[in-house]
Amino acid sequence: MLPPDPASPEFVAARNAAMARYDGWAGHDEMDPKGPSGHAYGIRVSARLTSQYRQTHRKNAVDVTPQEVTDCLKRAGVKDWVLMGLHGYVGYLPQPRATQDVDVMVPYSQKGKATRAITERWPELEMRELSQVVRFLDPHDLDAEGRPQPVIDIMLPWGKFQETILKHHVEVDAETGNRIPTIEAAVVAKYAALVSPHRDREKREYDAGDLRRLIRANHTHVDRATLRSLAAEVWEGGGDDIERFIELALTDQPFPI
Repeated sequence: MLPPDPASPEFVAARNAAMARYDGWAGHDEMDPKGPSGHAYGIRVSARLTSQYRQTHRKNAVDVTPQEVTDCLKRAGVKDWVLMGLHGYVGYLPQPRATQDVDVMVPYSQKGKATRAITERWPELEMRELSQVVRFLDPHDLDAEGRPQPVIDIMLPWGKFQETILKHHVEVDAETGNRIPTIEAAVVAKYAALVSPHRDREKREYDAGDLRRLIRANHTHVDRATLRSLAAEVWEGGGDDIERFIELALTDQPFPI
């Protein structure tokens, strides 16, 4: 007799019925924050968690904070930059979390100035220049395989939607002075990462969780027309697809990845 197919509806229904007998998690999720935390608070919490980790477990690591990176770029006269990655959208999440590297996107015209600024401020970091990112790694913070960990990424726009974000979808946080993506830009950027076939599935599963949280915490404030227009620049079916992802997030259904 063949074992049951774990992807079949019957198997999933049987498993759900068995697990429903345990009520250990009942009510826990309902107590979690539901609204966005705000950029200043979110980035402060995220940076604190990362710094505490480095000071406790990576005492020789270079402790670079997002604010230090953005202040460095501003002093160097870098224009039109925007925080991306977790630090760009952390304020839209209900519960901020940590990440080890700081991602900043700049137009190609600012690549040289931004790279020089980071190199002069943190000469101890190793620079690796790739096709769409200039990566700065910490030789004193090695992973389990002995490779230096990324600390700063100077990202370059690889798609039209990113060029549009830089030009039209950036706002300045009043408390920190940081340039961050609008909520529509944050959602579309995370969507683009999630549907990319070049990204590892493990990372895409993180992307799925963050995209779901972004949508749930901010869907009443999102301009749907702007969202659709920007998603359509990711690929030609992106406008309709992003609407489907919103519906799946709000009805607690899995994303098609």
